[in-house]
Amino acid sequence: MNVENRKAYCIDARWLGYSKCSACQIRSSVLFADLDESDLDHLLRPIEHYIYKPQASLYGEGEASDSVFTIRSGVVKLVKLLPNGAQRVVRLLRRGDAAGLELLLDQQYHHTAVALTELDVCRIGTDVIRDIGLLNPKIHDQLTKRWQKNLDEADAFIVELSTGSAAARLARLLIKLADTSDIDEEGCMVPPREDIGEIIGTSTETASRIIAEFKRRGLVDETHNECLHCDSTALQKIALDDD
Repeated sequence: MNVENRKAYCIDARWLGYSKCSACQIRSSVLFADLDESDLDHLLRPIEHYIYKPQASLYGEGEASDSVFTIRSGVVKLVKLLPNGAQRVVRLLRRGDAAGLELLLDQQYHHTAVALTELDVCRIGTDVIRDIGLLNPKIHDQLTKRWQKNLDEADAFIVELSTGSAAARLARLLIKLADTSDIDEEGCMVPPREDIGEIIGTSTETASRIIAEFKRRGLVDETHNECLHCDSTALQKIALDDD
């Protein structure tokens, strides 16, 4: 199976099958960061916790649903179907981000969301978010900030990962992945080469060749668990290349 509903480290016996939000290690960065514990205990009880394997789909573009996802760990790519039938990665979501917020305004997802690495998420019903919003005006502010953050990241994605040389785009991607890595300050889990090529707009072969060159120059070191340890200072210099 590509997805499972498992008991997480933040769940105690009384909450079997549900997230214990007050104990969440990334609570300060997720959607309900401003809620008091008294609000959390009774309002967030319907939230479910899931683990997705790499390449598993959370949802598809145009699919009707009533669930928003918050990411506890891992990386998600948002894919848009183009008129010619091709697909384009339009954004990456990482720890603390929310996927599917458009359902609060629409009834269908605007993208296809796919796990690039093993993914740890909480699934939240839109009715829960609306109910909380009615009781706590801070949630409205949080949602507004999230939507603005999504717009800013979409703009940055276009600029950072669609311009400059292929090597520069790949360096920016590695830096972006390392920024919210769960491994250490210099390392990050990387998607398969074909996904990397799709994200930065090159072929799989080109992505593989550039990573091999980075490894040869000692800029990255790939371990057995598909983690890249990076020389962030050297990658920053390459990322500035606009040719």
